Amino acid sequence: MILRPILAAAALLSAATAQAQAPACIPQPEAEALFLALAPAMLTSVAGTCTPVLPTNALLRRPIGQLIAKYASDSEAAWPRAKEGLRKLLGPQGGAMVDSELARPMVTSMIAPMLAKEVKAKDCPNIDRVLTLIDPLPARNTASLVVALMDMSGAAKARPGRRADFVLCPREVRP
Repeated sequence: MILRPILAAAALLSAATAQAQAPACIPQPEAEALFLALAPAMLTSVAGTCTPVLPTNALLRRPIGQLIAKYASDSEAAWPRAKEGLRKLLGPQGGAMVDSELARPMVTSMIAPMLAKEVKAKDCPNIDRVLTLIDPLPARNTASLVVALMDMSGAAKARPGRRADFVLCPREVRP
């Protein structure tokens, strides 16, 4: 499932702080910005893992520069809000690091190799299918959809007996 690598990335970020207390919740707009900020590196990593096992007509087998470019422009604009989400994930010890000029390249370079490990060859056809279905969507809509699916699946909520690595704040009910 495509959510597994995203959750693993969030877990990696929060594990870096080794905090004993539960993480602060991440508001949906910050979670969406975090997805957008990391999307180009995640797509590159997933394509590197999946290209060898997919048929030649798969989206991830095509030159993915255009797909990455779609996310890259929104990625840049999303970084300031994504930093706020990272501050909440990393807590007080790691939160100050996100203001560094090196923060963004460091975060993305940590996540890409980690994603390559998390994505299994057997998942690649499903990942490619999901990416093909969401490809026509604007990058921001895709980010909103991914965060909504994480919220609906309960993937970003604490489970009994275990600490959540990534907790979405309750959605605000719109009138």
